[in-house]
Amino acid sequence: MNTAHKGRRLEHEIRHLFEDAGYAVIRGAASKGYFDCIDGTVKPDLVATRADSTTRTVQIILLQCKVSRK
Repeated sequence: MNTAHKGRRLEHEIRHLFEDAGYAVIRGAASKGYFDCIDGTVKPDLVATRADSTTRTVQIILLQCKVSRK
């Protein structure tokens, strides 16, 4: 199994964990790159959001998932 496949599998596992916790999750396929770039761009692998109407708050979580080559 190559690194890209491992990374994709990890992203799907994490996405399901957040969805089970009540978040809406978007996966940015092939979002290769750094989370904090010199030019300020952000390339997250997953974006998870959840709104709470009682407290009128919105949570936005940007995630970058990494696997090792082992």
